[in-house]
Parts: sequence; C-alpha cells; structure tokens
Amino acid sequence: MIDIEPTYKPEEYEKKWYSYWLEQNLFDAPVDPNKEPYTILMPPPNVTSQLHMGHGLGYTIQDLLIRWKRMSGFNACWLPGTDHAGIATQMMVEKQLEREGTSRKELGREAFVKHLENWKEKYGGLILDQFKTMGFSCDWSRLAYTLDEELSEAVRHVFVELFNQGLIYRNERLVNWDTVLKTAISDDEVETKEINGHLWFYRYPIEGEKDSYIKIATTRPETMLGDTAVAVNPEDERFKHLIGKQVRLPIVDRLIPIVGDDYVKSEFGTGAVKITPAHDPNDFEIGKRHNLPFLVVMNDDGSMGGDIPEKYKGMDRFKARKEILKDLKNLELFDDEKAYKHAVPHSERSKTVIEPKLSMQWYVKMKEMAQPAADAARNGEISFYPQSWQKTYLYWLDNIQDWCISRQLWWGHRIPIWYCQDCESITTGMTDPTECSHCNSKNIKQDEDVLDTWFSSWLWPLSPFGWPQDKEQKELNYFNPSDVLVTGSEIIFLWVARMVMANIKFKNRLPFKHIYFNATVVDKKGRKFSKTLGNGIDPLEVVEKHGADAVRFTAISLAPLGGRVMMEVSDFENGARFVNKLWNASRFILKYYDEKTQLKPLKDLELQAYDHWLLSEYQTVLEKVNQNLSNYRVNEAVDSMYHFVWGALCDWGLECSKGNLNENSETKDKSLSVLVYLLDGCLRLLHPVMPFITEELWQKIPVHPDLEKGASVVTAEYPVKSAKFDETQATQWATVQDLITKIRSARQTAGIPPKVDLSVSIKCENDLVDVFSNASQWIKQLAKVSTVTATTENVKLKQSLTQVGKGYEIFIPVADLIDIEAEKTRLENEKKRLGKVLMGISKKMENKSFMDRAPQDVIEQTKAQFQNISSQIDSVERNLKGLNG
Repeated sequence: MIDIEPTYKPEEYEKKWYSYWLEQNLFDAPVDPNKEPYTILMPPPNVTSQLHMGHGLGYTIQDLLIRWKRMSGFNACWLPGTDHAGIATQMMVEKQLEREGTSRKELGREAFVKHLENWKEKYGGLILDQFKTMGFSCDWSRLAYTLDEELSEAVRHVFVELFNQGLIYRNERLVNWDTVLKTAISDDEVETKEINGHLWFYRYPIEGEKDSYIKIATTRPETMLGDTAVAVNPEDERFKHLIGKQVRLPIVDRLIPIVGDDYVKSEFGTGAVKITPAHDPNDFEIGKRHNLPFLVVMNDDGSMGGDIPEKYKGMDRFKARKEILKDLKNLELFDDEKAYKHAVPHSERSKTVIEPKLSMQWYVKMKEMAQPAADAARNGEISFYPQSWQKTYLYWLDNIQDWCISRQLWWGHRIPIWYCQDCESITTGMTDPTECSHCNSKNIKQDEDVLDTWFSSWLWPLSPFGWPQDKEQKELNYFNPSDVLVTGSEIIFLWVARMVMANIKFKNRLPFKHIYFNATVVDKKGRKFSKTLGNGIDPLEVVEKHGADAVRFTAISLAPLGGRVMMEVSDFENGARFVNKLWNASRFILKYYDEKTQLKPLKDLELQAYDHWLLSEYQTVLEKVNQNLSNYRVNEAVDSMYHFVWGALCDWGLECSKGNLNENSETKDKSLSVLVYLLDGCLRLLHPVMPFITEELWQKIPVHPDLEKGASVVTAEYPVKSAKFDETQATQWATVQDLITKIRSARQTAGIPPKVDLSVSIKCENDLVDVFSNASQWIKQLAKVSTVTATTENVKLKQSLTQVGKGYEIFIPVADLIDIEAEKTRLENEKKRLGKVLMGISKKMENKSFMDRAPQDVIEQTKAQFQNISSQIDSVERNLKGLNG
C-alpha cells in the first residue's frame, strides 16, 4: 500500500516542490541548438505592483503554455522581469515623502533617485515572490529589470540611432499635461470620463461698435485669459460681416481678431468659439492656420500664470473659473449657464483632469515604423487571438501620431541629450560627453527630463537577450522571435504595437508570432474589480484558503478566448473540490498497490470492455487538450481534463474496477495496470494547470512499464497518444454506459430509491443483444438492477417506465414501486410545461427577422434546444403510454 495523507494540504507541499524545482534548475532554458525553443516574454509588471486577479489569470495562462511546451520536448523559456514604471513609482514614493514631511525638491535629484532605488530594492521584488507562490515556472536566471545596466544601454542605443536618423526630434506642441504629476503623458495614458458639467454663455464687446457683442459658449472659462481670437464658420450668415473685426477681451483688456474657420460648427453653442491655441487641441490647429499668438496661461501645477492680471496669478484653475465667471457677471457680460454632459480627459495615474498645455517635448516619428508593423498583420504574419483585435491594432497604426517620449520626472532613463550653453547646439552619444561636439565648449547641460517608461518596454523582446552588446547575438537569434505574447488588450497600443515596430526596425523581423489577449476579470455583475466597489478578489487570500492549484484551475476554467471572466470568491470552491477529487482518486488507486503488485504492459493484458472505453476516452481527451492549447482555447482544454478525470476515470473507471481490486492478485494487478497508467497520464495532463498536487502525487505513483519516469513531472513527456485499444469494444461499452445512465435517470425521475432493485427488459437491434447480455453483470452492479433481459422481440409489460437509446428501448415495470396515478399526473404537467417551452422556441424560429439577423452559433443553439425539448416530450409521452399499458 502506498501511503497518502487522507486530505490534501497545499501549504505542506507547495513550498517544498517549488524549492525542489529551483534547486534542480528545471525552469532554466540555456541556448540548446539541438532543441527547438519555445519562448514567452512575461509582460513585466510594475515594481510597484502586487498580485491581483488580472495577473493571476494572465500569468497562469502563460505558465500553462510554458509547462505544456516544456513537457512536449521544447526548450521552454519564460522570461521574467519587472518595469521601473516611471510615473507610478515616482508618484508612490513622493506620497511617502509627503507623509514624512519632505519632498523630492527638498531632497534634490540625486538624493531622490537614491531614495527611489532603495525603495525598489526593498519592495520591488514583492510581486516576483508572489509569482513563485502561484507556482510560475519562469527562467529566474534571466530575470530582467528595465533599469538594469544592459537594458539601459539598449535604450540609449535606440535613442541615439533614431536621433541620428532624424526620427527623434524636439518641438513645442500641445500635450496632455498632468497637473498633479507635473508631466506630459501620452494619449494612451488618458481615460475619458463622461461628467455632468456646464456650458457657460457670455459676451465679448466688438471693438468700435457701441453696445455690439459676440456671444460665445465654453466649458472652460478660465482659459479665456489665453484667448487670442474668436472663430466663426465663414458660411454662417449671422457672423459673416464680423470676420476681420476685433473684440476686446474682457478682464484682460486685449484686442483679438474674429476669424472665419470651417472647423467651427454653427449649431454648437452660439456658433462663435473662443480660441485658446496654447490650451486646446482644436484651437491649436486653428491657431496655426491663422498665425495666432500662443499664450500659456497656466503653470505646471494647474495654477494660473503667464501674462495675465495679477489677481489670478497662482490661483488654482478651478478657483479661477469661479472668479472669472463672477467678474464677468460684475461686468454685465455673463448671459447664461446650462447643464451640459460632456467627455473630460483624466489622467489614468493621478485621476486629475488633464490640461492641454503648450510645451517643448521630445518626439519619435512613427509613420515610417508603423507601416511594416501594419503590413505584418495584414499579411497574416502575426496571428491575433481573438482575431477581432487585429482591426483595433490596424486602426491605431493607420492613424498613428508621433510619440511624445519625454516625461518631466526624475525616475527613469534620463534623456541622453546635452545642450551647449555657448553655441546652443545639441550633443548625444553612447557615452556622456564632457564637451560640446560642435564648438568643444565644456559649458554643456543635460536635459532634465526622462524617457517615457514605454520607451524601454518596447525593447523587451530584444534587450533582455544581450542586444545590442552581444555581437554574435546567439541568445537573441535563438529566442527571438518568441512564440506568443499573452497580455491585456488595454496595452495593445502602448506596448504591443510598439514592440512590433521596434523589433522590425532593429532586427528586421517580428518579435512574436502570436498575440493572445486574455479575458478581462469582472464581478458577476460585469463590473471591473475596484477598491471603491469593494468587489475585488485577492488571489493570495484565496491561495491561502484553497491552495495555488485550486486558484489556477478555477481562473483558467472560467476564461474564454476573449471577452470577460465573471468571477466571485465562491467560484474557487469548484477548483478546491476538483483538487480533492484528484487526491482521493489517487489514494483509492494506490492503496491497492503493494510489494507484490506487478504492473504489466497493457498490450499483454486481456482488457475488459470498459478498459477499452477508458483508453478510447483518454485518447480523445489528449487530442482535445493538445488541439485546444494550440488554439489558445485554454478553458476548453481544462474543461476536457476535468470531465475525463471526474467523469470517465472516477465515475466509471473506478466504479467498474472496485470488484476486481478486491479479487486475487492477477485480476487486481490487471486493473491496477490500467488505472496506474491512466493516473500517471492524468497527472502529466493536469500538471501545467495544477503543478503542485500533480508533482506530489506523481512522485508517489509506481513506475509503469509502458511509461518512462524521470526526476520530476515538470520534465516528464506530455501525453499525446494512448495505449492501443479495441475500438469495437470501446464503442460497445459506450452503448452499455448509455443504457445504465438512462436506467439511473428513469429511477431518479420517478423517485425510486437507489436501494430498490429494478427489473429491466430491453428491446434492441440484433447486434446489441449479445452486447447487453455480456454486460449484464455491469448493468446489474452499476444500475442496481436484479434482472436484465435483452431481446429483439417486442416487449409488452404493463405499467412500465420507458427510455429510448440508439438501437434500443428500455422497459422498467414499476406497478409495485411507485404511485402510478401520481406519476401520470406529474408527467402530464411536465408535458404541458415542455409544450409551452417548445412553442416559444418554435415562434422564435418562425421569426424571419431573428433567423436573418442572429449569429449562426445562436441559431444552431436554438435549433439544438428545439430538438432537445422535442426529445423530452417524446420521452414523457412514451412513459405515459407505458404507465397506461
């Protein structure tokens, strides 16, 4: 007997086996020319991150794929790493300094950066330790960090290369300004929110015309201090005569022109628009078209500044809004205020309202790099899962704007640009200069800004593999391109598309072959998890309660290809139940194994029909799992595993084997030979999903003569083919099993207790008579039947229940077992209920509009429902007829 604890205790096994795997270097993937590589790049989490359910799902899917391919003979490399996360990390540390009563300005740049580095060393590895708790099999020897020396060198190399090619330039443009973080952020880091705001109406006096005004409407009155024109549509009859005239800007007392511009929509507001080129993207374009002045009237922190009345200087923008409206009322120029729902951009990080602001920034020209990245998608060189994301990817690339890469932060890769204070030239290079490259002056100063975090992240397929330092590039050429990128759809622009562009630009090839966008995790009401709603799930708390395997299994089983994963804490009980089922099934099988047991090759055994069926089902599940994993239908793969283990192996295999396992040694050994073979296969099959329990059990099971066994299931061969089986016997057993299931169903529906033996007569086709007769022992045992009769003749039994299968009909006399009249009443009611359901489905199918517009899968599902309900009605009618007979 192989001793296994009565209950599975994950806390006792998880640390033990993860330490063992690391000690044996089982996750390491050195370059091996004799093995085909399979590579996944971990989307590097921010060093500020802690494990959340989104991580739990996305990274578990990656680990599933990497373990599957490792067991399938590939040199599987899962590259781990973290991102320095410029904005997020600096924001977190600045808040900490604020609590301590100081600030980054007081510390100074050098001391502040040192403080950040210390913070990162203390807290930055927390999420990686949490990954180990989940059992993730990364190649930890390759752990990378975007501020590592080698990766930083790659960042600098790319900046210098692009600058020298004229693809990086500096320009003054309107940017998304975060007034809390005091930095520019990209369009992709802005989230637009619908708010209930106001539209304010007031007038500007027309110069030289007494009591003549032009009325404007705006949602941002505070920006009027920077107005340099009023624009109207040149075709608007109300204003044509005013084009070319001037108005006197109230409060500021500045003359500004009235211009005609096709952009202006006559139907919006009053038809006249105030133009503030330095603080609105549309006004910026109008300002360029009409050569208007660009007046910046806000400071970096969102307070008012610049050439404005002294009263407003230093005043917060929203306070200034109220003051300006009050002053306009005092000047008797204010007309009206209306409720107005409109979209307002907010910073994804600080959550503050974004302020469009004219600012000098560094940019990358993107159109040239975007074209080959788009071509690769159109040509099918990159595959998207789900395919629908290709359209989104292409739309962004086809409409791409230049990338603002400078950030007004201190944490990150400082821009490698030096400005000469004497000749005003720019110097850059791979090493820090000591003098101007143009005039040799030593009076040079480095740019204060850092690069956008994504400027290092877009090199993730390249920089961790020694590029560009390693001239031979053995590592890079072996692992790049990687096989699949598993990530969230929200960073398709910020990261995914940019990696494609960078890899093509610098290596003339794609960074990965497939892109799998994992599903979004939401609650049962379809809401994203958030602290505000209090609906989040902490995966580590669930791991502590149920173990990592239960969390992994549940998360994957709920995750369809694309779409959303609706999840709540109670769902993880399903995973825990399956873990326990596997543990108990293994205990049951192995308790019969002792020192006398002799496992034999299955080809040498005379197997039972149900053995052939089990092996046939095993072959089917192997095909389904490998095919579904290849197509990233991970939930379907896991569902197939679950149904084979719980349904085929436990519900049928173990039940059928119980008698044999208690018999003489030869019969017992024959059953154990089949069961140990299948158990070993199930542990291999499940290992990528549930690594800890499968390792613990696999180490305990004996070696089967049909299978090779190494030091760990981590590197065991993944099953793709079952031992040979007789298809005819497998098919026959499937029919027997169907018959047993129908007898059980009839018993349950009629409310006949399991302890009551039934008598069963079967009218069947000629070739099934022997099948059912030979299987009578199993029918009696598994359906709790006393007598079984199979015949081709008509069966006439009074007051019997009936069930119909393929090629047979079952008759079960019940006159002495149930209340016949009560059962007939129940059946009549059920017939009426089913009839109403069928009528509803029928009307839907007769609805031409529905049939024309509904997706094909919905139509097929509706037809299947119709057939199912029709079959149920037929069964009810047969039973009514049988009970009346």
